[in-house]
Amino acid sequence: MRRAVDDLGTRLAEAAEQAAQRARAPGAAVTLQRARARRRKAAGTLCALAVVVAATGIAVARGGLEIPTVQPSTELSRELPWRPLVAREWGATVPDERPLDPVLAAAQGEQAGRPWRLTVYPSIHQPAGQPAERDVCYILEWFDQAEQEPRWQAHGTCTPEQQTTTALAAAGPDPGSTAVIGRVPPAAARVRLELRGQKPVETATVDTGRRLLGRFYVAFVPPSAYLERLVALDQDGRQVGQAAGLGDLARARTPAGFPPTGPVMVVARASSSRSGTLEAVAWPTRYGYCLDVHSARGGGSSACSSPGAIDSVLAPQVQCSESQRLGERPVKQTLVVGGVPRATRTVRVEVAGKRLEVPARDAGEGLGLAFFLAELPRETKQPPSVRLTALDAGGATLGTWNLRGCG
Repeated sequence: MRRAVDDLGTRLAEAAEQAAQRARAPGAAVTLQRARARRRKAAGTLCALAVVVAATGIAVARGGLEIPTVQPSTELSRELPWRPLVAREWGATVPDERPLDPVLAAAQGEQAGRPWRLTVYPSIHQPAGQPAERDVCYILEWFDQAEQEPRWQAHGTCTPEQQTTTALAAAGPDPGSTAVIGRVPPAAARVRLELRGQKPVETATVDTGRRLLGRFYVAFVPPSAYLERLVALDQDGRQVGQAAGLGDLARARTPAGFPPTGPVMVVARASSSRSGTLEAVAWPTRYGYCLDVHSARGGGSSACSSPGAIDSVLAPQVQCSESQRLGERPVKQTLVVGGVPRATRTVRVEVAGKRLEVPARDAGEGLGLAFFLAELPRETKQPPSVRLTALDAGGATLGTWNLRGCG
């Protein structure tokens, strides 16, 4: 198996060199379905949306998945309208990034009958009002050929140049799997993905020939897998890097916010007479954290820390919304949600002369908080203020918050 991994690395390195020469296929009017980080208020609901731009790579050498077919020079790959490998063509791909040459096709292959390509390049990252820093970007491109005309798609991200070991869950070309992709140190010959309740999956890495860019990888794993940790290994099996796992990959590949740099976790749940089951999901990002609240029936809100922001999106907060079905009267909903001290077991909510208590759930050391989520009674409508009290297991007060409501 070790030989298979090494052979794969050799094949991918050869593929990368040939793909870089052949990938300048005729351009086409293709639109990247990219995510933009933005904050918006609509119908009284705070909703900050920032979407992932994911990456591509290589393939699985063990763990029940086959080694992929690498096709650097087929007629198919020449005819497909890959985006040209020049920096000016990638300027609008990831927000706040200014791509630099060289833009390289690090690897090219096929998964589930769909061709894919890993494109990597250095970049300057500079959000408005913030200092510039050097990034490395890696983008997974593929073509969906289910339709009459091949449809180009991409999923990728950019990370700080000094962050040499990364992991990202990407949508990828195969609907039946999740592509885990990222960057590893120059000394890494392969990557081991440690999955909860399953055998580890290993994949070879591919070298771009540019030391500052590092090496890259991609592994196609079951969409329901839970990634606990990523380990980068050198040719002799020694660890040369590691990164925190992304948790539930089904959630990590489609977060309603900035790309996760650690586990995507359900931190609180609650029942709603209007929306069914409610979930609060949190994850760490480059700028801090994201908190997404959604219902089983669809809809919700998401907020992410912005570059240079001081306020925490995990702090206790009131969220108000209004929805209306065709032919029915508008329905208003008020939620209270957020993080409190880890020792908290109960959160007391006082609003409009009424009091209710909801459980708090410890999210562990990573987030360092316990979380709660509750829907306020319908008769409270949208109150002007809400008072919260965090209580430990013995009923002692750990903190209080006077929050502005929506009325």
